[in-house]
This record gives sequence, C-alpha cells and structure tokens, in this order.
Amino acid sequence: MRSTFRSLLLPAVILTGLFLLLSLPGMAEESMLISIGPRLGFTGKTPFMGKEQKHNFHLTDLAATWRLPWSLALGDDGSWKVETRLITSAGHLAAASERGFIGTVVPCLALSGWNGLISLDGGGGAGFFSRDTFGIQDFGGPVQIVATVGVTVNPISHAFAGFRAQHFSDAGLYGPSSLGVDLYIVEAGYRF
Repeated sequence: MRSTFRSLLLPAVILTGLFLLLSLPGMAEESMLISIGPRLGFTGKTPFMGKEQKHNFHLTDLAATWRLPWSLALGDDGSWKVETRLITSAGHLAAASERGFIGTVVPCLALSGWNGLISLDGGGGAGFFSRDTFGIQDFGGPVQIVATVGVTVNPISHAFAGFRAQHFSDAGLYGPSSLGVDLYIVEAGYRF
C-alpha cells in the first residue's frame, strides 16, 4: 500500500507543480514579488498540532512571498485588504545530526492593514523533502502537507520582520507510524 501510494503521489505532485509553473507566465503582469528573506525555525517542547516530535528540529531557508492576482479592498480608504499570496521556500531541515533539503509551496490568504504595515496570513500547501527519516522520526514519505499561519510587520520602508507557525505532516497518508513536525519560524528580509 505504501509503495503504491508513493508511486502515485510523486507524479501527481510533479504534474501539479508543472501546471503552476506553466500558468504563472500568463499571470505575470498581475503577480509580483512582495518580499524575500531568510528564515530560522525551531521546534518547541509542546506541539501545536499533531503528536510530540521525537527530535528537536531546526530549519534554515530562504523564502519568497508572491502576490497573486486576486485581492479585495476593505473600507472606503482601502488601507485594509484581503489578498491571495504564494509563499515559496527552499532550505534545509536538521535533527538528530542529520540534514536534508526542504522546499515548500504554500498558497495563502492574507489580511493586510494600515497600508501594508501589518499582515496576517494563513494557508496550506505542499512540502518536498530529500529525506523522510531523521533519527527515529519517520515522516512517512518525501511529500508532506504544510499548514502555516504568520504575522509580518513592515516598520520601515523595504524591510519586514515576522513570526510564523508551520506544521507539516502526511496526515496519515503514508501510514499510522509517520510523524510530522511543528516549527516556530522567525523571518526577516527585504520588502519590494
């Protein structure tokens, strides 16, 4: 069952990724890069979703946030708005003296206010891992479901700082013994 699921899941994810990449040029005039910057993540003692992790995990990556074409201004002055975004990241995840590549693609819905001073976002997407076992903790497979919520502030022009909670797991798709990870992520960087 596990190998059948794995053999079907990977082609489905690759086809979805190719579809997204091929559709982006058609939306290029409406989409734009919002921000880019490094992120550092760590696990806590108590998970906020799922079961307790077997190891302490550390994340180091580079994330880019893209504005997607759908948005809605709130109020008469337009200082608040709801918009769609895409958060992409690539970096490494480490635990139990082992390291591996992690890449994520997460569409999200964001509420931003005071003309971009603060943004709250939440979404779900996919994570891709070069390894699915760290020590005794087994993720079950290389593709995981990612859920995230975050807040960013832009106190000065062209700079941002933020905090994000991110959970990834297979939601039991690879079997009952797999275990996900809850990360707390600090982010900072350049805002366009």
